Amino acid sequence: MKMFTKLLPIFCLYGGRRTYSMCCKVYSIPTSTKTFTGPLLKAPKFCLQARGFGTHIVIRRSNDRFFIDIGEQRAELLYSISDGVMTIKSTQVPKELGGHGIGKLLAKAALDFALLNGHFIVIKCRFVQHYIDKYEPQYAKYILN
Repeated sequence: MKMFTKLLPIFCLYGGRRTYSMCCKVYSIPTSTKTFTGPLLKAPKFCLQARGFGTHIVIRRSNDRFFIDIGEQRAELLYSISDGVMTIKSTQVPKELGGHGIGKLLAKAALDFALLNGHFIVIKCRFVQHYIDKYEPQYAKYILN
């Protein structure tokens, strides 16, 4: 049997009404002989279609906030940067958008932005602190108390 290997710079998974993008290396497609080459990609657990918004979610950034606009609703994370320290002030997600992981996307975007730009982090938002404690403990070493 032949083994098909593709080099994919970006891998998009379509799950229900959401599209997930991941940066990838070389991934192999298994054959009936159950042999593999290269690392395997684990597909994320997809949400039910009833929870999806049916749109691509775009995170935007301005001088003091990260925000996501979905329809007429806006979810945002407020921050400030001073002397190499990013202070995450608050996260606000409307009730209509709640429960879909929008706040987590904003928190991840802000934390990644801080690290990519060499900032330490001060967290004044309980939601972001909970997100780090539960899902992303690797950011704890960059947090100033």
